[in-house]
Amino acid sequence: MTFILYGTGYYFLYSYYERKEKAFTQAIENEKLKNELLRAEQDFLRAQINPHLLFNTLSFIKYAAKKNPEEADQAVMRLSGIMSFALDSNTQTIKLTKELEQVENIIELNQLRFNHKLNISYTKQLHDSQVSIIPIVLLTLVENIFKHGNLSDEKYPAKIFVQTTSEHIILQTSNLQNRNSTAVSHNKGLLNIRSRLDQAYKNRYEFHHETVDNLFKVYIKIKIQNN
Repeated sequence: MTFILYGTGYYFLYSYYERKEKAFTQAIENEKLKNELLRAEQDFLRAQINPHLLFNTLSFIKYAAKKNPEEADQAVMRLSGIMSFALDSNTQTIKLTKELEQVENIIELNQLRFNHKLNISYTKQLHDSQVSIIPIVLLTLVENIFKHGNLSDEKYPAKIFVQTTSEHIILQTSNLQNRNSTAVSHNKGLLNIRSRLDQAYKNRYEFHHETVDNLFKVYIKIKIQNN
């Protein structure tokens, strides 16, 4: 009788641990799958450099190659830098200064296209030049300025402001809305930014955008997690 009870107890104990082990293994596999899907989603969102920029730049290069080869060469160099950056940005975070280099490429590309007549203010105040950020957040905001903004009014230049402090990264943009633009906005870029900020900086960021008197403004503040 004792042997039967012992055997029965052993069987149930073994079955219990076997089920727990299977459940634990399954939980690990589910977590791995979840992480893989999350990384895939982040890569997809991160890679969405606007095709509008590529199309317009290639059109400009084709035209400038005949009229002004020097400007065409500059445009090719700037565009090459942007595309290389987008394709190589596979890490979760990058140095903010690397993204700022591409912001400057985009600004110069558009100035070349419009004969340096665009009104834009670009300001950097970097307390820490080594601070890191998830890539292509600021680039998306800057692309939207050129895609949807009116940069022809000297009184209301588009503004790009980047600041780092010992505790925060602050990104601000503003621009007049272009009422005559044929580009359709579905706010996908802004939705992607919010999704990626939420994934990377849960409860550590602010993200606001609004339109006031035809001026579209975006504000992002990220708390730096010091080690």
